[in-house]
Amino acid sequence: MSTYRKRKPRIRYDRIIGVAAILIVLLILLVSCCKSCGKNDDKKAGNTSSIVPTDNKNNSKDSESSASDDSSLESLDSYSTISAMPNDIYTGDLILVNKQHEYSFPATEEDSNIVPVYEIKSDSYQVNDYETYLDSNTIKALNSLLDAFYNESGLTDIMVISGYRTKEYQDDKYNAGTSDVQGGYSEYHTGLSFDLGIFPQDENSYYYIPDGNYAWIEENCAKYGFIVRYPEKKEDKTGMESKSYQFRYVGVPHAVYMSENNLCLEE
Repeated sequence: MSTYRKRKPRIRYDRIIGVAAILIVLLILLVSCCKSCGKNDDKKAGNTSSIVPTDNKNNSKDSESSASDDSSLESLDSYSTISAMPNDIYTGDLILVNKQHEYSFPATEEDSNIVPVYEIKSDSYQVNDYETYLDSNTIKALNSLLDAFYNESGLTDIMVISGYRTKEYQDDKYNAGTSDVQGGYSEYHTGLSFDLGIFPQDENSYYYIPDGNYAWIEENCAKYGFIVRYPEKKEDKTGMESKSYQFRYVGVPHAVYMSENNLCLEE
């Protein structure tokens, strides 16, 4: 009688090693995926933290606005940054003088550019008298403006009827009740501000109003550096009633920007 001898199982080390290798590879891939997902989550979290949640319409508007801003920046001329002394805020074409901001008069007449309008005016307009003064650069810009107006209309009946005022002169007007602005707080002290009148031949004269042919001056004055100092619907900002006849020189880029954006000097 033969006996059956159970065979002893053989351990396949090659298979164990193969399975272990596969498990190691899968583990490496799993760790790699986890790290990659973590980085993506960090990026998403970083992006989300700087964005205010809005609906799709607002996002679209924001994108359009950003594109528009970039376009505007690209169209601007190059600029530079300068250093200025504290007293420099009291000089320049953009100086603000009103009932809350007092004018700082130059220490000497040599520090001022105030000259008689008659000395350097063109023939395209008139001046009230020989005692009407303005800043020399303002007069030159006014020459260009009213020369262009003459070429457009053929009219020379525009007159500068008021310009630079001393503190004493303004105080006299204030004390007499003809002005509610005290000396030192008048826009006229700058020499950059003036009034225009219309003096047609053989007709009654009157303060400038933008009517008929004369509307051209108000419509185009910004191209020459001028603004209407006290425009309509800005009384709450300027603290003054609107005056269509009082102009102020601020320089070409500022005047154009203010005109396009409907801004008064206080703004």
